[in-house]
Amino acid sequence: MIKVIQMIGAAKPGGAEMFAYRFLVALNKHPEVDVLAVVRKDSWMEGLLREAGVPHKSVPFGGIFDWRTGGMVRRIAKEFQPHVVMSWMNRATRFVPKGAWATVGRLGGFYDLKYYRGKVERLVCNTEELCNYCRTNGWQADKVTMISNFIPAPAQGWKDVRDAKRRELGFAPTDVVCVMAGRLHKVKGVDLALTALAHLPENFKLLLVGEGPLREELTELAKTLGVNDRVVWAGWQDSVTPFAAASDIWLAPSRHEPLGNTCLDGWIHEVPVIVADTGGLAMLVDEGATGLKVPVEDSAALRDAILKLANDTGLQTNLVNGALAKFNREYSEDVIVGQYLAYYTKISK
Repeated sequence: MIKVIQMIGAAKPGGAEMFAYRFLVALNKHPEVDVLAVVRKDSWMEGLLREAGVPHKSVPFGGIFDWRTGGMVRRIAKEFQPHVVMSWMNRATRFVPKGAWATVGRLGGFYDLKYYRGKVERLVCNTEELCNYCRTNGWQADKVTMISNFIPAPAQGWKDVRDAKRRELGFAPTDVVCVMAGRLHKVKGVDLALTALAHLPENFKLLLVGEGPLREELTELAKTLGVNDRVVWAGWQDSVTPFAAASDIWLAPSRHEPLGNTCLDGWIHEVPVIVADTGGLAMLVDEGATGLKVPVEDSAALRDAILKLANDTGLQTNLVNGALAKFNREYSEDVIVGQYLAYYTKISK
């Protein structure tokens, strides 16, 4: 039995936080793991873990004048006596306790490494690009390890909600629904999808699952382009599954993604994906086999790829089958959790 503390200091949900939650749930049900989450008090994460039955403790995880969290975390670790303490993102890493356990910082983006030096002994990154970033910026090669993300398989029968969900969202049977899942942020390229939509036939619709700082700006852009009546703004959702069931094409036209959890979501939900040829998305997708790639910042190419995919059911089937096979080989819950457990066992003190 390996004992692990996972520290997550974020107050609001996002892609990294959602994966942290999925990972905690997966660890908690594994027979060889005793996991304890340390999360921010009154946060979104705290509520979800309570509902899922994942053991957790709550601490303030405040700003630079927070003098309480450090002592609280040290007491929690002393009582739990973990083999490994792993922190997620900068805020939690500030409070990683020292002791007779291995310490790891988990990176899912190009974070400022000054927050990790002297706080943790090792780093886990979810892409080789991030690993290279860490090594280039002074971390020993043998202290940096790549382990990717997973997306849990949706519950059996998840496709059965397709027709009802499409009616609920206002889509007609003949509509081609393109979905994007993620924060409404410039890097995600929602503006590119809206621009592409303006040059597609009227029966093409855009379903946006997510929230973010550009909601108002993007709504105004949709109105200016004359497509706002063809866009459904679904807001943040704890589960993307029913929205995936209602969709026909999965879009990820990001300007950059370290990995691209959204692509994995499309794969496991058997929706053919179109991604921008950048970062982790470019690494994940094999052109014509597991998805289609378009140049970054190219809404015209995105439009053309959408039309190509919508008009070729054989291509849709081939992409879905290829993506699902790759997902099961490399990105399933069993595969990734197994890699983490092997890693924790290796570094345990």
